[in-house]
Amino acid sequence: MCKVKFRLLLVLSFVFLGASITTDVMAQGSIGTERPTTSTSSYTLSKNTFQLEQGFAFWNDTTALDGLFRLAVSERGEIRLFTSYGSNSTYLGAKVNLWKQSEYKPGISIQASFGNQFDLVNYRVSWSQKITEKLGTTVNVGRADIYYAILALGYSLGTKISIFIEGVYDNKVQQFNAGLTYLINNETQLDLSGGVLTNDSYFLALGVSRRFLYKSINN
Repeated sequence: MCKVKFRLLLVLSFVFLGASITTDVMAQGSIGTERPTTSTSSYTLSKNTFQLEQGFAFWNDTTALDGLFRLAVSERGEIRLFTSYGSNSTYLGAKVNLWKQSEYKPGISIQASFGNQFDLVNYRVSWSQKITEKLGTTVNVGRADIYYAILALGYSLGTKISIFIEGVYDNKVQQFNAGLTYLINNETQLDLSGGVLTNDSYFLALGVSRRFLYKSINN
């Protein structure tokens, strides 16, 4: 019981840390998603925003459906709920932007996810850097059951389409992914991605993400 209370306190600490930082993270431009990469950027949702990110993946001879719900609780903090419908797994998490990415200045965020009984199942530090006007990179370092590192490169082909490649490394298996995103409008994005793993697994995934803006009752 004490462990549950401690981990719940840890989630709330993430949320209040984000709420205590009041500088704008990102103007209300186009939607920014965690899909379809394995890596996560330093970006957090803008205030008065919530977002749904839904994906369908084909792994070898099985299929998987998952969803991520994100809710901004401040200008730099968000709470997250991830559900894997195939395995009936649900994870509660929080993400806080510590350093705003601006032009060629890097952005840094921290993130944690909790499972049953608020067990800490994953945490990571995300670092995002603009390289050119069209090219950017993201680096993640974290731990799930073991430590891992992720390097991703993203390239914009215009106002609608972006492509990415990324590598995922841990002591058990390595993974190479690639894909693209298509922006229908500022609030809606489609994605297509695929990847291969060194354990002879592979996947192909499709996804859709939608951002919703709302007006605070305090405004």
